[in-house]
Amino acid sequence: MVLENWFPTKSSIRARGGSQKYATISTGPVLRMWTYKSGSAEQFLASDETNIFNITTVADPDVAPTAEVTGQTAGYYSVAQIGTAGGDYQYIVNGADEALLYDGTTFTPINGVSTPAITGVTTSTFSHVSLYASRLYFVEKNTMSIWYLPVDSIGGAAAEFSLAGIFQEGGAVIFCGKWSLDSGDGLDDKFVVVSNQGEVAVYQGLYPGDAAWTKVGVYKIAPSMGINAVMTAGGDFLMATEDGIVPISEAVNKDAAALSLASITRNIEPDWRKEVALRSAMPWEIMKWPTKNMAVVSLPVVDEGVSAKCYVVNLETGSWTFYTGWETRSLCHYENGGDYGNNTGVIYQMETGASDDGSPYTCTYVGLPDHIKSVGQFKVFHSARGTFQSNIAFRPKVSGSTNYKVSLPSAPSAAADTTASLWDVGLWDVATWDAGSVQQVSTKWFSVGRSGYAFMPQLQLTLGNSILPQIELISIDLIYENGGVMV
Repeated sequence: MVLENWFPTKSSIRARGGSQKYATISTGPVLRMWTYKSGSAEQFLASDETNIFNITTVADPDVAPTAEVTGQTAGYYSVAQIGTAGGDYQYIVNGADEALLYDGTTFTPINGVSTPAITGVTTSTFSHVSLYASRLYFVEKNTMSIWYLPVDSIGGAAAEFSLAGIFQEGGAVIFCGKWSLDSGDGLDDKFVVVSNQGEVAVYQGLYPGDAAWTKVGVYKIAPSMGINAVMTAGGDFLMATEDGIVPISEAVNKDAAALSLASITRNIEPDWRKEVALRSAMPWEIMKWPTKNMAVVSLPVVDEGVSAKCYVVNLETGSWTFYTGWETRSLCHYENGGDYGNNTGVIYQMETGASDDGSPYTCTYVGLPDHIKSVGQFKVFHSARGTFQSNIAFRPKVSGSTNYKVSLPSAPSAAADTTASLWDVGLWDVATWDAGSVQQVSTKWFSVGRSGYAFMPQLQLTLGNSILPQIELISIDLIYENGGVMV
């Protein structure tokens, strides 16, 4: 089955939206994007190899803004935010430069003599930061140590929590996080620590220095795909690994060899492993998009021979698809929208309009082979009818392949763009007033002209318009006849 640039809904598939350039920060890769929130305000931040930019407001999407932070020696960050009595703060660490503290206005390098200060450890060694039980936890790069601050604090004497002797396969801690069984903060929260060898330690309690702090267990998973390739969903902590996206709730109950069967990517396991082999040289990321009921997995383009794409999953049904044409080096959910950064310093908004920044794209569907209730009997497939619901004009092409061999015809061209006219601008009897706002059902017959034992329905659709498409496939009907029996 092929599902390219279609999103699987609960009852059908819909064509994905396009993308639009939002900002340019560099000529090099957009290594990381994140948001800072305080009250109802939200800021959008992004980094390249040496700089950090605030791109909340962009004057010109083709011109890079002035950097807020310069002179960094590494550009891939881990970020965690904490709210205190003094305000909302965000720690930004990269394992090479001094940790940065952001208060919504100013980035402050943190060391042993800064205000605030972190003492007892060098902050430039912090490669990951997370928040657990109102305390900040920092992973010390290439070690088995995690350092944590006093409760509700952004500075102070850091205490060490060592995993030496806990992880038996060597390596180093790469990230830690919170596993909450009830999707919130509470007494049932657990602290999860992951090593680069795929070992996972789970603890329960308020903090390592507390008498009630206990180890739940140590478990084994495949190596992680990145420190930001994690997501919380449905009271679970999900981690992207070489074997797939694994829920921590399954990792604590199953042997590592059986985890791929329990992963939420089990339906695309062969494709997942193929992409891991191609793209593991760069860190992957997962972005949850609640308003779209989807999650996006970045698939970085590591060299010119690797195609631009990403995986997308319906969070409600667990159905997967992939989007092509999006070079997803980094991902971010900002103001209820999705954004991706590419390898040339450009950031794009996802699911916007019906073209990829002016370039058309094709949506392709190939269904599973169907013997149509007569296994092994030869058939002649004459024609097929597609039924759609859409808000814009489009040119679908329905075809078919037989006997398990996919043969796609050339993709159709995009329909002419139709935009809604403005009052006092559009002409009567000429202007379109409701373009893109009305859903209509349409059907169309297509000649198939195929023969064989099993039939695979195919649908191709090219989009290149300015209006966000809402095109759903309702059904494909087929006219065919069974062949006679020769004796």
